[in-house]
Amino acid sequence: MKTSKSLIAAFALTAFHISSAVAGPSVTVTFKNLGTQTATYTPITNNEAITKANASPTPQASVIANGSDTYVIQSQISPDYNHANLRYQIGNKKCIYLATFVTTPGFGASKIPKWNNTATPSGGAACTIKVTKANPSTYAWSIVITMK
Repeated sequence: MKTSKSLIAAFALTAFHISSAVAGPSVTVTFKNLGTQTATYTPITNNEAITKANASPTPQASVIANGSDTYVIQSQISPDYNHANLRYQIGNKKCIYLATFVTTPGFGASKIPKWNNTATPSGGAACTIKVTKANPSTYAWSIVITMK
């Protein structure tokens, strides 16, 4: 019994160290509401819910006209992956944003980083997504997303 408790404790410590080591690169998101009405953060899909769970602090439920909100999203899935899937709405206007990072195997043990960013408008919305910074060694990056 004493041996099994020791093994459980060792496993728990190992799992704790491994889980903190597998976090993907962070993405710092700044949402800017360029509209004349309040924008609401409206996660609907599973990926949007995962994004919200991985955000710190949690994105504000609403952002006033000409206001902004900044938060950091970091996936716990893999050191080679992260995503931010966000949905904002102003009246009938909607914007869905997707920012992803993944590495693919390169020559030898090298990794090739790839960042992809898309903004999908509907209902007459104007949506943009722009990378403002990317760290070539940690792969962390920053984006500004806007809605009008």
